[in-house]
Amino acid sequence: MMPTGWCPGTRTVTGMLGTYPGTSCVRIFFGPGDGLPAAAWTDPRQRLAQAPADADVIVSHKDPDVDAAAFVNAWQATGRTGRLILVPHHEPEQQTGGDPAPAAFRTSWSRTRTQVGDHPARHDGRLRLAVCWTLQWVRRVDAAGRRVNDWRTWWPEHEAAAVDLVLADWYPYDPTARNPFRPAGYEEPASALAIMVELSRATGKPWGIAEINHPRITTAGGYPSDLDPDGSRCAAWYRRMHAWAKANGCQVWSHYHRDEGDLTERKTEQQALRELIAAEAAAPRRLAPALETLRAELTRRWPGAGRTVVDSAHHADHRPNARGSVDALDVDVTGVDTAALLAAFQRHPSAAHWIHAGATAGADDGWTRRPYAGTDPGKDRLHLGIRSTEAAERDQRTWGLVEEAGSDATRFLALLKDPAVAFQLRALPWQYVGGGIPKGMSTLGVLNEIVQTVRVIGETVAGQAADPAPVRAALARLPEPRPAADPPEPPGGAAGAPPVDTTRPPGGAGLLRTPAEVDALADAVAARVLAALPAHASGVSGGDLTAALRAALADLTG
Repeated sequence: MMPTGWCPGTRTVTGMLGTYPGTSCVRIFFGPGDGLPAAAWTDPRQRLAQAPADADVIVSHKDPDVDAAAFVNAWQATGRTGRLILVPHHEPEQQTGGDPAPAAFRTSWSRTRTQVGDHPARHDGRLRLAVCWTLQWVRRVDAAGRRVNDWRTWWPEHEAAAVDLVLADWYPYDPTARNPFRPAGYEEPASALAIMVELSRATGKPWGIAEINHPRITTAGGYPSDLDPDGSRCAAWYRRMHAWAKANGCQVWSHYHRDEGDLTERKTEQQALRELIAAEAAAPRRLAPALETLRAELTRRWPGAGRTVVDSAHHADHRPNARGSVDALDVDVTGVDTAALLAAFQRHPSAAHWIHAGATAGADDGWTRRPYAGTDPGKDRLHLGIRSTEAAERDQRTWGLVEEAGSDATRFLALLKDPAVAFQLRALPWQYVGGGIPKGMSTLGVLNEIVQTVRVIGETVAGQAADPAPVRAALARLPEPRPAADPPEPPGGAAGAPPVDTTRPPGGAGLLRTPAEVDALADAVAARVLAALPAHASGVSGGDLTAALRAALADLTG
C-alpha cells in the first residue's frame, strides 16, 4: 500500500472524503503566522480534526518558533493510528512568506530535533520528520543544462539523523520548452520522478510526494496546443506516475487539490484519483515471510487458537506497504514467556521495535525501553514490528524459539551438509536389503558377485577366442569388488539404518544354490556368448564353452 490522498485546498476535509472515499493520506499546511497549534487535533472546525484516524497526515508549517512537542503530544493523545509526517519549513527554498535564511533553517531543525527527535512515536515509526522542496526549483537548469540550484542549501546536514523522509512537490517543468512551466506534452514518469530516486540515494532516506498536479494541456491553460481538451491524457499520465512511484519506493502520495489542481470540474482526472485512492485502500496484504517464520515458531512453542493477529488497526505497521507486505504481528502473550520471546525477537536482524504494556523499544537505539502513549495493541498483546525493507521482510532465518523442539528446515539442511552425515547417506544405498535382493545379501554383495561372475565368464571366452586381447582389455576395466564392510554401517548401528551384508564372504559365495541353477545359467550364458561372436570365429564349441562355465560357476557356489 502507498498511502494516497490529497491536500484539500479551499475545500473541507469532510467534503473531500465524500468525493474520495478510502483516503489514506491528507496533507495540511500551516502558513506564516499560523504556528503549529496543538488544538487543531481536537477542534472539530479544524481540518486536522476531520482527517481519518487511520490516514497518514502530512503537516507542514512555515513559522520557526513553534512548540512541536505539544503538537505531537496532542496528536498522540487522540489515539490516531495513521502516521504523522511533520515538515518543518515547507518549501524553504522559495524564500517568500517568511521563509528563513539557511542558517535560521538549520537552527530551526535543531529545535525540532530537540523537541521531538527522541519522541517514542518516532522510535516506533508513527512519527516521521521530513524535508520538503519544490522539484521545479531542484530541477532548474541553465542554457548549458547545468542545475542552477543546490538542494543541499536546504538540507539539515547537522541533523541528518533526525530526518526520516525526503518529500517534494511535483509540478511540470521542461527546460527545452519555450515556457518551461507549460510543456508541450506530459513527461514520462521515469524522467519526471528520477530526481526523487536521486535525492533518496544521496540522502539515504526514503522519498514521497507531498504535492502533485498537472493541468490539462490546452491553449486555454497557457499551453502551446490543445493536446488534451477532455483530460483523458492527463488522467492516463497520472495513473502511470502513481504506478511508477509505487514501484520505485515512494512512501506517500498527495494530490494538490487547489487552484489548477482542483479537480472539482475536471471529472476525468477526478475519477482517476478516486480509483487510485480506492485501489490503495483495498490493497492486498500478506504477512512478511520473516514474520511467517516467527508466527510458525510462536505457535509451535506456545500453541493456542488466536495466538497471533495480523490485521490490527492500532498501528500503521499493520497496513501493507508498497510491496503489499505487512511488517507487524501482534501476539497474545497469555501463557507465553514474554521475556524469552522479546530476547529472541531482539536478536534477529529483521527486528525493528516492539510495543507492550505501556512500553516500547527499538533496534536503532539499542532496545532502550521507553514509555508508550500511543494506541495500545490490547490487553495481554505484544506488538512486534520488523524493518520495512525487502531484505528484512524476506529474511527467513530462524528466530530461535523452537531450537529445543527439534530440527526445523534450516537446521536440517545444515545437517545434510555435514561431511560425516553426507558420508553415511552415501553408504545407505549399498547397505540395502529387502525386496528384489536375494535373502541374506545387500546391494553391494550382489554387485560384487556380478563382477566376479563376469570375470570368470570373460576369462572362459578369452581362452576360447582366436584373439583374446579385446576380451581381456574389457575385463581389465572392471572395478575391483568392494569389501562388504565398505561403506560402513552408521556408528552405533543407528536405529532404522539398513544392516550391512556380513553373512557372506566378499566373493559372494552362495548366489547360485543348486546344480540345476548352475547348469541353467551356464547354458544361457554360453548361448549368448556364441551368438555375439563373429561368424568367422573358430575354435570355440558350444559344448566346451558350456562345460567351462559350469565348472567356473560351480566354484562360486562353494
